[in-house]
Amino acid sequence: DLLVLLAMPGMQIPELVAALEEESRHAAPLIASAQRDGAIIAAHCGAGYFLADAGLLDRKRATISWWLKTDAQRRFPKVRWDASRVLIGDGRIYTCGGGFSGLELGKALLRDLGFAREERLVHKLLVLPPSRQIQTPYEFPLTDLLPTQEPFRDQLEALSRKQLGALDLAFLGAQLGLSPRTLARRFSDELHTTPGRWIQDRRLEAAKTLLESTKLGISEICYQVGYRDTASFSRLFNRVVGLPPGEYRRQSQ
Repeated sequence: DLLVLLAMPGMQIPELVAALEEESRHAAPLIASAQRDGAIIAAHCGAGYFLADAGLLDRKRATISWWLKTDAQRRFPKVRWDASRVLIGDGRIYTCGGGFSGLELGKALLRDLGFAREERLVHKLLVLPPSRQIQTPYEFPLTDLLPTQEPFRDQLEALSRKQLGALDLAFLGAQLGLSPRTLARRFSDELHTTPGRWIQDRRLEAAKTLLESTKLGISEICYQVGYRDTASFSRLFNRVVGLPPGEYRRQSQ
């Protein structure tokens, strides 16, 4: 009646994706059998690749670990990916993000299989936190997952720590002695992003840290991380993180 697929954690993204492709071949017979039997099929974390590879997610809404979303969107364009969500159920198919998103998956399966009372007991016995709907507040720049010894990234990180408010393309180019074209190429080749996106990521991560660890007002945080208009900053933060700055602070403390 139920097939739950799991994926292995703890790898760099390219190695994990390669492992998922290999495991997908082994999972395919199980998925096909469960589909024939009319079973509910659930995928945790990167196991969503198995369902997408089998075509079960075509034209369906699905989520996945936020740090796999870019690769998943590229590999499986027929899937209606919404990686902002912790959990998505579409018919008899369930997908969720990584890590403790599995708790939300387990609770949803209990409820939907007719065990709502047991789900409430589990929630209380295990002292589980309130249900979470979105995973965007937990995102951080994927460049942080790159190997630690990366000279170009180390230079950039040093600049962002000392001169966050001054970061823009001209400043980076001048500090690194690179033309705009060369700077863009280095970002693409070594960090797999653009200079503008990297600057935005650094500023928003700094804002999240200040919201989590200080009592500074939103306007002061806005100025400290390099933005000049509080309303524009708040809209950007809400769009990227999925929560307004004030609500993010409330949930993180």
